[in-house]
Amino acid sequence: MANPAVSSRKRPAGAVSSRAVSQRQNRNGGAGTDLSQKENPDARAKEPIRVQVEGALEQNDLEMLISALVSLSRCRTESEKESFKGYIFQQLLKKMETPLEKRKLWGWTRLSAARPEIGAREMSCALLNAFWKDHRKDVERLTLNLARDENEEVRQYAASTMARIIRANFKQRLRSLQEWCDHPDPLVRRQVIVATVGVADPEHPERAKPLLDMLQPHLTDRDPYVRRNLGPFALGQGMLRAYPEQTLARFQDWLKSDDEVVRWNLATALATAVAVSQWKMALDVLQVLAADNRRFVWGAASDALGNLMRYHTPEVQPVLRRWMRDPKLRVAVSSALR
Repeated sequence: MANPAVSSRKRPAGAVSSRAVSQRQNRNGGAGTDLSQKENPDARAKEPIRVQVEGALEQNDLEMLISALVSLSRCRTESEKESFKGYIFQQLLKKMETPLEKRKLWGWTRLSAARPEIGAREMSCALLNAFWKDHRKDVERLTLNLARDENEEVRQYAASTMARIIRANFKQRLRSLQEWCDHPDPLVRRQVIVATVGVADPEHPERAKPLLDMLQPHLTDRDPYVRRNLGPFALGQGMLRAYPEQTLARFQDWLKSDDEVVRWNLATALATAVAVSQWKMALDVLQVLAADNRRFVWGAASDALGNLMRYHTPEVQPVLRRWMRDPKLRVAVSSALR
């Protein structure tokens, strides 16, 4: 699955992310749960859970609904859980048709953000962005708290909340994303970096420069939680996917830095499957990185070169064999060829 925060498809305001943008998928890549389904997507749901959920929604019973979410987490596969949770959250958002129902749901959202049940806090993340216009300060405070949650699943949902908030009005709300990006807590910075992937959209090329500008200061961030999600995920799966030419042009500028973390971020971004389609421009960057004498850098560049060669062997292999004549490139290239 791909990250919710990350999918370039437009989603309704209530769409929520799954674990897809998780650390595990990231190192990896991902696209989250689509909550826009009109009917319950899980036809095989166990009848007791289905009855409990439908009863809770009909009776406006928060405790019953949270109990159902807890039960769901104990007896379903990962994909079934995300699909069913998406259905639940979408049904809740449909209840916001009247001011009375909206006020009630806002109360549920605030209460759920402080509940001990993971599913309750995920539910709060799924609903928070719907209240941005009316309760901006409270929504921002709760979102940042959930971005620092002890549970990784909840933090991932918070990243998706951030992405939906900004996507709803990029020009007016980008400043909020920039402010969150400067947060002293690396947990928050990581969720913001992940959220940029959900904001990047090839249908909106005007977003490329401000998003790249926002990510640039984090290239030197040595916090492992931030670093592992910046190069391989935010740059590789996000910016290269949505804005390949602008991103690779920026990479050329960033190559001027001798900071090993900056260079590692570039190399790991180019090791993703997304970079394969831009293999010619990627080679220009990787030639510089592969000549770096620090293993941390040339090792990442070697991985990227090996990935390009697997997909474009006839074109890339001759280039690498020529590079083998250069003593500065020989170690990284020989590793890639193996």
